[in-house]
Amino acid sequence: MNKQSPIYSFKFTITWIIIYVGIVFLLSKLLNLFIAMYIGLWILNLVIEISERILNRFNKTINTVER
Repeated sequence: MNKQSPIYSFKFTITWIIIYVGIVFLLSKLLNLFIAMYIGLWILNLVIEISERILNRFNKTINTVER
């Protein structure tokens, strides 16, 4: 093994560990955002479906663009 190689340098290793932790942190935040958006849209769709069923029970309609 070549001891002069930067791969065996402590500063080099710490730098890459910090970069790796940063990438993992950013990806986890991005993943949390997408999961939150997906669950939020799913809950919104559920609320719309429930409100449509309740209004249909009383013969009311929701004015939408889909006419």
